[in-house]
Amino acid sequence: MKTTHKIILGDALKVLKTIPDNSVDLVFADPPYNMSKKNGLSWKYSKHVTMQESWDMFSKDEYFKFNKEWLGECFRVLKHGGSLWVSGSFHNIYQTGFIIQEFFPDVKINNSIVWFKPNAQPNITCRFFTESTEHLIWASKNGDGKKWKFNYKWTKDHIEDSLNPKGKQTRNVWSIPLTPKKEKWAGKHPTQKPFELLRRIILSSTHEGDTVLDPFVGSGTTSAVAKYYGRNSIGIELDEKYMNIIKKRLQKEQKTLSGEEPEIIFEEFKG
Repeated sequence: MKTTHKIILGDALKVLKTIPDNSVDLVFADPPYNMSKKNGLSWKYSKHVTMQESWDMFSKDEYFKFNKEWLGECFRVLKHGGSLWVSGSFHNIYQTGFIIQEFFPDVKINNSIVWFKPNAQPNITCRFFTESTEHLIWASKNGDGKKWKFNYKWTKDHIEDSLNPKGKQTRNVWSIPLTPKKEKWAGKHPTQKPFELLRRIILSSTHEGDTVLDPFVGSGTTSAVAKYYGRNSIGIELDEKYMNIIKKRLQKEQKTLSGEEPEIIFEEFKG
């Protein structure tokens, strides 16, 4: 099955407005967590400075408005029976869940997933417990009497880690290491997600030929996984400096399970 993968350079809030209602089967969003600081964070034993991304800085009111707007657009373009997955930390995941429950009555939160990172980075301030997890909300749009897709048998047969034996019901705690260096060959991105995380999300919630949307596509992992497993994809990225990483991954990682040559489109939003 030939698939199409479109990457759009532009502001997600503007680009999403151009996507038709009820047109995508799955949304995966790794939005800004609003963790960054103007001067970043540093450790006295190192010159390395982290958490200093301009796209990840909002005031309290700006951040709530931003989250409500992008979620609203994503639910608008999501088909009835489709799923939305959102990743986050304690900085944003509680607000995200509140917005979903408070403002979108046709949406059901099915699960929260705890992603445990067995090789998590140390806490550089030494003033808190070491953050070794991220959290994911799995929600579905259930209007028109349509239930969500869930490939239950696939999860039993194909998800396996130290907390989830193969052949058993998959628990809502997943043990997946941080993104390995071999997946970062195309360049550096501060929040690149592992291939395995997106594999579980996409293959548990979609069928071949479905369309996956990522409004904050970053380094392109969502599109790469969708391409490999025969799903169509739309990715939106605000920062031009990451487009080269995405292009390298989608153009050079041509292997797909079906062997079909996918169509890959890069465009800049002009609206």
